[in-house]
This record gives sequence, C-alpha cells and structure tokens, in this order.
Amino acid sequence: MVYVVERCDPHPEVAWKGALLGGALGAACAALATRLFGGWGTLDHLWVLIGLQLGVLGGWLASRFEGVARRLIGGDTLSSRAQGRAAEAFVEQSVFATAQRTGVLIFLALFEHRVLVLADEGIRKRVEASAWDEIATHVAAGIRAGEPAPALIDAVGRCARLLSAHGIPANSTNELTDEPRLRRE
Repeated sequence: MVYVVERCDPHPEVAWKGALLGGALGAACAALATRLFGGWGTLDHLWVLIGLQLGVLGGWLASRFEGVARRLIGGDTLSSRAQGRAAEAFVEQSVFATAQRTGVLIFLALFEHRVLVLADEGIRKRVEASAWDEIATHVAAGIRAGEPAPALIDAVGRCARLLSAHGIPANSTNELTDEPRLRRE
C-alpha cells in the first residue's frame, strides 16, 4: 500500500526558532553596526532594539519557506516524526490485516522529504531491512528525478517480487487496496 502525507507534523517550533534566531542575528548585526559606525546621534541600545525587532520579523518570515523550515527542524527530528507517522499509518490502514501478516506500506512524507517502507512481521522476519531501505532509496531517487509515479510503480513491483522470492505466494485476491492514500495534514 502506498501512503502519502503532505507533512507528518505541523512542526510548531519552526516559527519560534526562526524568530529567535533572526532576532539574535538582527541584534548582533545592529550592535556590530553601532560599534563600527556609531549610533548616528541616538542611544546605541535603541539601534540594537530595532535590529532585534527586524530580526525577529525576518526570521519568522524566513521560517515560512520549506527549505529553511526543514533546516530549523533538523534531519533527526524530521526522520523521527516521519517514522512515527508511518507507524501510525500502518496501524490506521490495517496493513497488518493480511492472512500471513505480509502487508507492506510504502510511506512518503512530502514536507519532510522522507520515504519509508514498513513490512509486517510475516515478511519482515524473512527479508533483511536493507532490502526495504533500498526500495525507499529508489523511490526517493525517482522523486528527485521528477518521476515519482514510475518510481512508486517499480517499488510496488519490487515489494511483490520480494514477497514471492521469500515464499509468499501471489494471491489472486488482493487483501489490501491498491489505491494510494493521500493525506493533507
């Protein structure tokens, strides 16, 4: 099953991090400018305060851009939240509800730029984790190349071949839906 989410989490910390970092940078730049060029006849701390305010605003605005937001969140946090959301999707979609517990979920988190392949215990015992990671890497490469649909179709085929190669017969009746699940969260 293919499951795609726009974002795994609202990441509420991004706006605060951006504003705080922007404020610190703005205040530091204003302090440096008043040190080097003088305060133009006003009190230096007023320039620092103006720099702080402009920095807070600029940092908050910059945090609205996805690339900046991802950097403010950090790769480990993005991965952790994508893994948690993928596990939720696995349970939510009942991927485990197959006769031999061989369901496979291909999970895409668009904002986080993460692809995960989760296999149920019936097949996970038989297939090394590196095989699922290789499929996820292939999907990510296809998305970066601008061809997500062929990459996903190939990934589903690879999953089916892995199941077949490890003694899971192809079923004429599909136990899980083939329709991709798209979620705006």
